[in-house]
Amino acid sequence: MTDDRDTGSAATPQGVDRTALGVALARAAESARPDRLFDDPYAAAFLRAAAVDEGGPRELRTSGRERTEAWQAMSAHLVLRTAWFDDYLREAVAPDAGCTQVVLLAAGLDSRAFRLDWPDGVTLFELDLPEMVAFKEGVLADVGAHPRVERQVVTVDLREDWATPLRAAGFDPGQPTAWLVEGLLVYLEAADAAALLERIGNLSAPGSRLSLVRDGSLRRTRELAVRDPAMAGATRLWRGGLRRNHAQWLRHHGWLVHETGEAELRDRYGADRVSDDYGFLLAERPALGERPRRPAARLLVLDPEGAVFLQRHHDAEVGPHWVLPGGGLDEGEDPLAGALRETVEETGWTDVVTGPELWRWEHDYHRGDVGLVRQHEVIFLASAPRRDPVGDLTASFAADGILDCRWFTPAELAEVEEVLWPPQLVSLLADLRRDGPPAKAVDLGYVPNRQEPNHAD
Repeated sequence: MTDDRDTGSAATPQGVDRTALGVALARAAESARPDRLFDDPYAAAFLRAAAVDEGGPRELRTSGRERTEAWQAMSAHLVLRTAWFDDYLREAVAPDAGCTQVVLLAAGLDSRAFRLDWPDGVTLFELDLPEMVAFKEGVLADVGAHPRVERQVVTVDLREDWATPLRAAGFDPGQPTAWLVEGLLVYLEAADAAALLERIGNLSAPGSRLSLVRDGSLRRTRELAVRDPAMAGATRLWRGGLRRNHAQWLRHHGWLVHETGEAELRDRYGADRVSDDYGFLLAERPALGERPRRPAARLLVLDPEGAVFLQRHHDAEVGPHWVLPGGGLDEGEDPLAGALRETVEETGWTDVVTGPELWRWEHDYHRGDVGLVRQHEVIFLASAPRRDPVGDLTASFAADGILDCRWFTPAELAEVEEVLWPPQLVSLLADLRRDGPPAKAVDLGYVPNRQEPNHAD
């Protein structure tokens, strides 16, 4: 039933907009804690205006003792999500990041324009449906709220053309922008979610940023919510969102994506604030231009049965991938000597037997200390007994970004879904087993990352 009582503002939000009151409830409760992660003084005002104690959904009317496990888990997520996105926006508009525009899509009852400190020169755009905007603006006017940043409010339906009214409000697609898509995608069908993210990409100048909850997070929380009748008001509106790996989808569409997991979140916000599998994505639109050349060399290490030794890395441009041991060459270093040196540093093996040069190829990736590079690699054949790396390689793994390592039989390698470097490694190994080493090294040329033939979203 619609609550049309006179609050000095518009009618209380309904449907998807009604879920914004659940977010406000979590933010208001957090703001009352002495150890709060943020302070949102407007959340309680939105709740009072909506008279949730009398007319709201069940999860908004229950007392702290009666709140279900699902609501407690969801509330904890909403609190952590708010704190993370607060920090994301602060960092995005800092002088060293340079985003001069902020766009909040489906802004709901977000009050960051009023409660965060903003540097001069930033413009914040809030987009949402007319009914939500009317309710929100009425409440903010009632409490005498004044934004701390230049603020433009745009009424749109995000399933339609929202870029045109955004530009009409003063948005400049040529300037770096910090985009916030908080709690929105799950309410969209896959096609609508993809269209939304594609439009964001089209409007994003180099230096722009986008942050999302990492898909795969909240698995347990969502399962609890779906089974809880008290949460049905929200869960029946869920449409599944993108239905693809968000990080890899963004990488395929030209973003660099950094992933933050529960360990880093616990360090930042406290162990009691973070549940298992929590994570966020931070995507950046890279600057265009020629990439610096980086020479490298690697060893294709095979055991007597033909299994290959690989290391798992994670790259902002490529995502998780498996690569042969080796790495960048020192200035003037012989490629074979460099490949062997790197392999010893990464495995502790001093008895690797090296053979002829097999392949050469070029590929792009992102180095944290340099940025975007184009790597020119030489790959040599090598053999060694099958065993794990030896010695304490903690520092070496950390320096080289090695997350894991293992041996793969040919059958196991063919089943790998993550990226292989080179991407043609399965077929190259089949040729090597059938024909032996080539008389002359095969030049694979430049291989774009987006082929990713072994990756399944």
